[in-house]
Amino acid sequence: MVLKIKKITVKISVPLKNLQAGKEFTFNVKDDANIVDILALIDKHIHEHPEESIFPLYDGYIRNYLQFLVDFKEERIYEDVGLFPYAPDKDGNLRKFNPISDDLYFNIYPDTVIDLQQDVGC
Repeated sequence: MVLKIKKITVKISVPLKNLQAGKEFTFNVKDDANIVDILALIDKHIHEHPEESIFPLYDGYIRNYLQFLVDFKEERIYEDVGLFPYAPDKDGNLRKFNPISDDLYFNIYPDTVIDLQQDVGC
């Protein structure tokens, strides 16, 4: 059995002063990876390297990015999270849409770039 690997980049930001630039994470993941798998990898990375988190994760409040971005009860990304999940088309342009807002367990296309921005309200 040959294990296929694909590269996925996730950019997470919050529209607050000093947090808009956010943080970019790039991982090589198994071929059948979905957004839950990828956010779990980010959470693992942040747990091992807390200085790389774009905002403090508070024990008892926000423990991880999965909790902050995904509504598991409804099995979807929270409505107040801006989402830009595109992979390159045949010409290399980010135009191939990943419907992860409709299907949390969608098998993300290789070389996808996912921008997630939590709306913190006014």
